Amino acid sequence: MTEKLPDTLDLDADHEPELTDADILDAMQHIPGYLDISTEDFRVIYHLAWRHAVARLRARQGGGSQ
Repeated sequence: MTEKLPDTLDLDADHEPELTDADILDAMQHIPGYLDISTEDFRVIYHLAWRHAVARLRARQGGGSQ
């Protein structure tokens, strides 16, 4: 299945949503098993994943890289 992209990103890709500790802890409660990661480490992973996703989506739209 091919991913269909809109003409423009529906979200403001340059303004990464800020996650609170409560946001992260709530999400972690929905993961079964033991998860050994701090909220700060999660934020680092989230930030890197966000940048990667934005670059990927922009490239697929012909917008080039970051």
